[in-house]
Amino acid sequence: MLVLSKRARETNVPSAPSSPFTQMVDRRLSIAQKGLAEARQHLAAGQVEDADIVLEKIDEDLHLLRCRIRREMETVAPRSTALHESAN
Repeated sequence: MLVLSKRARETNVPSAPSSPFTQMVDRRLSIAQKGLAEARQHLAAGQVEDADIVLEKIDEDLHLLRCRIRREMETVAPRSTALHESAN
């Protein structure tokens, strides 16, 4: 797991400008990543209850992000279907 974490950080390079939606997802994932680092610190210090609180917040944030992505996909899918149908 630690190797994966190091590799993930190494590939965290800035890319070309992206859509506001992609930027929002990147920000939310970055916040979750910081929360995981905080939870690790709490666990290393033996602060299990504090780590649990942070992990619950991360879980909630990721749930909200999943809902947001689903809503976005639902609005994009009908538009792309309509565009495809109008092209035919």
